[in-house]
Order: sequence, then structure tokens, then C-alpha cells
Amino acid sequence: MPPQEFAFAAPTTEEMTRVAAAGVGALATGGVEGVIVSMAPKLGALEPIATWGALLGVPALGAAAALMTKGILSDLATGIAAGGAAILGYTMPAMLQEFTGRRAPAGGGQGQLGAGPGVKQLGAGPLDAAKRAQQAGARSVVEF
Repeated sequence: MPPQEFAFAAPTTEEMTRVAAAGVGALATGGVEGVIVSMAPKLGALEPIATWGALLGVPALGAAAALMTKGILSDLATGIAAGGAAILGYTMPAMLQEFTGRRAPAGGGQGQLGAGPGVKQLGAGPLDAAKRAQQAGARSVVEF
């Protein structure tokens, strides 16, 4: 079997239309899913249903529509499936934190959480003493 040739060529109108339709589908999916996921906390008890439903349902419906249709509708549905899968992959780590019980610190991991009502804060203990001893040792070396 002879090796396949590899060449660059200007895209045809059909190829450009396919890429444009997939891009429009992915962009629209990002906008719609972003709105759904951002408004989901305001739905109260329906939050997990709306969030997980959108994140899992949109790529599945997009893939099904891409397989069941032909032409530009298939290309549009392919973009919807791809955009939905990308959003699912992006949000999955944060969504899985609900099941592990670990949460990221408030404020993007910057600063410390303050004591709220009924919360007792403990001192740093030995770690704080070791840190202070290390800093005192560094000061004595620097000073002449």
C-alpha cells in the first residue's frame, strides 16, 4: 500500500461552512450553559438538577443530534456537543468537590477565613513556634 500524500490546500466553501457552523454551535452552547450554571444557585433545591442536567445533557443531546442529522445541522450539533463537552471538562473538578467534601478556600485561596458565629479558632501551635524560631535565627545571622 503506497504512503498517503500530505499537502496543504486552500479550504473549500463547504469546509469553511462546516467549521463556521461548528464554531457558532460551540459559542452558543458556551453562552447558554454559562447562564444556566451561573443562575443555578438561585434555584435552591433545583440547583443540582439544573447544573448537572445542563452539563451532562447538552453534550449528549448535541452528539445525538449530530449523529441523527445531515448537512449544516449536523455540523451545528457537532459544535454544540464539542462546546458542551469542553464546559463539562472545565467545570468537572469543581463539581466533584461536592462529593469529596473538600472545598477550596473562600476568596480564591487568598487570605484566611474569619471566625463565624459558633466557630472557635485555634492557635497555630508548634508550627507557629517553629516559624518564629526560624525567623529569629535568620535575624541573628543577618545582624552584625
